[in-house]
Amino acid sequence: MASPALIRKMRKGNNSQNIKVYVRCRPMNGTESKTLSVVECRNNKELVLRDRPHDKVTKAFTFDRVFGQDSKQIDVYRAVAKNSVNEVLNGFNCTIFAYGQTGTGKTFTMEGERTPDNTSWEEDPLAGIIPRCVTHLFDELRVQNLEFSMRVSFLELYNEELFDLLSAHDDLSKLRLYEDASRKGSCIIQGLEEVLVRSKSDVYSILEKGSAKRQTAATLMNAHSSRSHTVFTVTVHIKENTVDGEELLKVNLACKVIFVLVKELWLLVQELKILWT
Repeated sequence: MASPALIRKMRKGNNSQNIKVYVRCRPMNGTESKTLSVVECRNNKELVLRDRPHDKVTKAFTFDRVFGQDSKQIDVYRAVAKNSVNEVLNGFNCTIFAYGQTGTGKTFTMEGERTPDNTSWEEDPLAGIIPRCVTHLFDELRVQNLEFSMRVSFLELYNEELFDLLSAHDDLSKLRLYEDASRKGSCIIQGLEEVLVRSKSDVYSILEKGSAKRQTAATLMNAHSSRSHTVFTVTVHIKENTVDGEELLKVNLACKVIFVLVKELWLLVQELKILWT
């Protein structure tokens, strides 16, 4: 998918840089604000925990970046996801995981709150990583005057089953997962709906539709929120015109950025193992 020169350049770098881990501490809610915090963001890379507020014994953890409770949506995006846009445009697939228990701020960080469609990704105070990333992609593709299309899919993994949150049908049809014989290590989800998007507004509408369907599914299945995980995938198809002698060729580049919201990591691993068997 990427050019050979770019792949060689990536391989020369430190492979450990391809995976980065970030922590964002949300503000205390009304009940929590009456107590003392046991979490301290010592600097932008170190997080310190105590078992009790006044304990002198602490545990320190180092990450690629630590965001305090006053961090802004745009700051998180610039540090965590902005570079992913460049990677996608260069032909690489990217994945962003949001992991945490219910109420820790995954949805706000990844989706945010809806704002007018004409608000730029750099100025939007409330947009989460997903709509901001899509808007950024649109801007970059249009600036480069490339012929492109963008499609998204939205699925849920619950109790070892896959469900399409964008399906036009009201039933809870289960999806089938197959190994892609043509590409080692890849898989195909049969019947997964992909929807064409043209703006940030389209993305918010799809997120809202998926969330509504998810709530309906949870009611019908008596699902517990801690057992449910979601995967939002953006696929970009780019057509580049190149000249080969007198012949004009169109090169179709397909690349993806995948957003995953996970609540119980150990449970996700177990369910994926079962799906593959």
